Amino acid sequence: MKLTKQTDFALRTLLYLAKQETNRRIFVQEIADAYDMPVNHLTKIVNKLSRLGYINTYRGRNGGIELGRAKEDILIKGVIIDFEPSLTPADCENCLLRGGCGLEVHLAIASDAFIESLGNKSLADIC
Repeated sequence: MKLTKQTDFALRTLLYLAKQETNRRIFVQEIADAYDMPVNHLTKIVNKLSRLGYINTYRGRNGGIELGRAKEDILIKGVIIDFEPSLTPADCENCLLRGGCGLEVHLAIASDAFIESLGNKSLADIC
C-alpha cells in the first residue's frame, strides 16, 4: 500500500516533534527545511493535525507547534486512517468490473491486514 504525500508529511511532522529532546515549540519552516517539504503544503497538513488534536499550534513571537498528546498516545495507524482518503489499494468504486470481480474482497482484506499489522505502535515505539 502506498501512502499519500499528505499522510507521509503528517507522519514525518509528528516524528520530528516526537524526537525533540525538550518541549520547545517548532516552527513549520524548520520541519519543511529538515525534510525538504513545500512549506505551503506542510502548513495545510499542520492545520489538519491541529484540528485532529495531534498537535497544538501557537501564534506570535513564542509561537510554533508541539505535540498535542504524549507520543505514547499517538498511534501510527490512527494517523494513517485520519489522513488516507481511502485505504483500498485500487479504485474499485469506479471499475467497470464492479460486482463481477473477486479482487475487491481480497484487496480489502489486504488493506485491513496492513492497518492491523501496525497494531498499537505509537510514535514512542518508532522514535
